[in-house]
Amino acid sequence: MRYHKLQTKFFFAYFVLVVLILFSFSVFFYKYVSAQLITRGLDSLSTLNTSFEDQIDSVIGDMDAVSININYSSLVKEKLDSSFHLDTSRNSLKSLASLFVTINGADIKVDQMYLYDLSGNVLKVGIKNTTNQIDRIDITTLPWLQEVIALDGKKLVSNAYKSSALSTSYKYSDYYISLYRTFGNQFGTVVGAVETVKRCKSIFKTITHYSRTADDPASIYIYGPDNTLIYPYDLPDEEKSTMFHYYSFAEENGGTRDIINEVTGKKEYLAYSRSSYTDWTYVTVQSEDYILKPVSQLLNILLLFTLGLLAASLVVSYYLSRSLTKPVKHLKHIVQRIEIDTLGKEHATDYPMPYIELYELYTAFQHMSEKLKVSMNELIDSRQQELKSRSLALQSQVNPHFYYNTLYSIILLAENDQSKDVIMVCRSLSTMMRYITDTCQTNVCIRSELDYVQKYLYCMKVRYQSSLSYSIDVDDTLLDLEVPKLIIQPLVENALKYGTTCAPPWNISITGRLHKTHWQIDVIDSGSGFTEEAIQTIAGRIKEADANPGMPEMQINGLGIINVYLRWRIFCQDTIIFNYGNTPEGHGIVSIGRKLH
Repeated sequence: MRYHKLQTKFFFAYFVLVVLILFSFSVFFYKYVSAQLITRGLDSLSTLNTSFEDQIDSVIGDMDAVSININYSSLVKEKLDSSFHLDTSRNSLKSLASLFVTINGADIKVDQMYLYDLSGNVLKVGIKNTTNQIDRIDITTLPWLQEVIALDGKKLVSNAYKSSALSTSYKYSDYYISLYRTFGNQFGTVVGAVETVKRCKSIFKTITHYSRTADDPASIYIYGPDNTLIYPYDLPDEEKSTMFHYYSFAEENGGTRDIINEVTGKKEYLAYSRSSYTDWTYVTVQSEDYILKPVSQLLNILLLFTLGLLAASLVVSYYLSRSLTKPVKHLKHIVQRIEIDTLGKEHATDYPMPYIELYELYTAFQHMSEKLKVSMNELIDSRQQELKSRSLALQSQVNPHFYYNTLYSIILLAENDQSKDVIMVCRSLSTMMRYITDTCQTNVCIRSELDYVQKYLYCMKVRYQSSLSYSIDVDDTLLDLEVPKLIIQPLVENALKYGTTCAPPWNISITGRLHKTHWQIDVIDSGSGFTEEAIQTIAGRIKEADANPGMPEMQINGLGIINVYLRWRIFCQDTIIFNYGNTPEGHGIVSIGRKLH
């Protein structure tokens, strides 16, 4: 099972909450401001579109005014007869041309004026033609004539067309728009037609100026009644064929809307209107990116502000989570520092608690610690009594064993009249009995334990004579160290028991050395060593003993490796060294020792 830190949980909980709040605010801010900007953008587009419509209608109106003034001027009609035949005198033509210039005005409302009669004569007056001559044309080649006659005096505005007829140089062409109207005599009979011409640059100069001076200007499109693109007028045919047409989205009454440009794939907003004067449809288009550009800038500011708030929230979330988990960590450190000697001494409730729940947790831990201290004291007392009782039981088990062996040896010595040896054995036996029957001390120094072992081995040598030899070589630095009573002798007894199963001579070696990290005493016999089965049996019993605290029931002649291990483990705790096995020569060896702090 994977565990997570409580502080991490609290930290992410607080941080995610702040992020959700900031995210919700940002979304609301973006939606609200975007809606406001779109509304203002559409209003601006609509105003701009109406402004262009009014200005261009005014220019077309000037062209129409010139046409009307020519048509209804009595002075013009006076200079022409009722049949309206332009093939008249030169003076009349000159006077008529001057009258046209006067009608055009000083501000030059149109660039060129044409007066046609139905016989194919045409009078040209304007920036290109200032002569009073009459040109002849084929009247049937004029594509607009029949449509103008059908309009019965109403104007007809052409689409933009390209022509070099009015250019000062025939090498260059320009774009123009013409306004046509029938010309009637004083009796109201149609006897000709009037055409006023103006350059597209002049007609659409307000749009051109806006497009040239404005930052990221809107796109302006003007369509004729037949869905023909009038403005921009100078686009190549290839571009016209591939461009997106907005005419189909412009409704009859005008308004605003949003669309997806199928060519660019981007969202756009458009304002559209239809001029009742020219019947042209005006469309002003602006991309969503431009309209929402202010909100993008605000979003950058909001992003910086949000990042600042997130950084602040990180700090706040950290300190909030830390204020919750710090007392828990403090309690954890108290638990880690607790040992049997310090149990109940450190008061957890002395630590300031900002939260009632944590204070209750600390109080409960303090009560548990105090109760555990009482229970541990009782358990320690019980274990000490148990250890003392078992040590006494061990001593009581050793006594009959030595009585049997040593008394038998004394009998043999007495039968052989070895009185000195009998005295020595009796003295050794007396010292040993005094040692094992002294119940005041359960722990002794290694010097006393080795003295007891030396007397034990002397008694055994008396018994086995020349078949047994022994040696004791322990560093003097170890002699004053404290060990449990009768901790080495059972190992020596075990070595004698299993090391004498082979043919003599037998040897028992006891060595002790002090190392940098530990000290160790080895008991080595000269026998055939531990069998693999014996090693596995001992390992199994040690593992069982580690799993079940306490000491197993001990029997006479049953003092062996397991009993020594259990008593040595209780004495040393975590610093225990206990090994058993065979030497490189194949002899048995058992080692006890202790790690140095």
